[in-house]
Amino acid sequence: MSQILIAGASGLIGRELLHQLDPAHSLTLLCRKAGDPRPQHHWLPVDFEQLAELTLPDPVDIAFCCLGTTRKQAGSDEAFHRVDHDYVLAFAALARRHGCQRLIVVSSLGANPHSPALYPRTKGQMELALLTQAWPRLAIVRPAMLLGNRQPPRLSEQCFQAFYPLLRPLLVGKLRRWRAIDASQVAHAMIVLSQQEGGVEVVENERLHGM
Repeated sequence: MSQILIAGASGLIGRELLHQLDPAHSLTLLCRKAGDPRPQHHWLPVDFEQLAELTLPDPVDIAFCCLGTTRKQAGSDEAFHRVDHDYVLAFAALARRHGCQRLIVVSSLGANPHSPALYPRTKGQMELALLTQAWPRLAIVRPAMLLGNRQPPRLSEQCFQAFYPLLRPLLVGKLRRWRAIDASQVAHAMIVLSQQEGGVEVVENERLHGM
């Protein structure tokens, strides 16, 4: 049985992880408020601004980070950067302090620390910071637009999913990398990557589709 730490378990990919992970594992789920109680799920309400001071009840074997928001939800560029960059790095540091050797993190297709756009630039800066750390096993996944039932819903994703069946046949050749992906497939890929041997890799959207 592995001790697994998850941040973002209430999100679209996080919920899929909870559904797909072996129930024999013990899960500690960092959250702002507790979710549905289950025997193997330990919801741990935390202040993400204070992760540096947090002590977990058990050591960590595997950590999954599914944290993410939007500029609109966050309310400002600074608040968005705090969630998608600062909180992710604080989560990684927390996991390492508790003995974690395997970290799997959700980023985004197109992440680039030098991008003029806020979203890909923040994701790229987060990736760059993690890649400078000495993780025995680090996998950063870069999905394209996610398909699934997000709660609460995001209007942009709802509109995209409504029109995507018309768009998908056009995404061929070099455009295949932009094909949307089910959140359940991303979660499955993350679990597979967590079970593989050590190493550091960035996993692009096309590979996620095939895992």
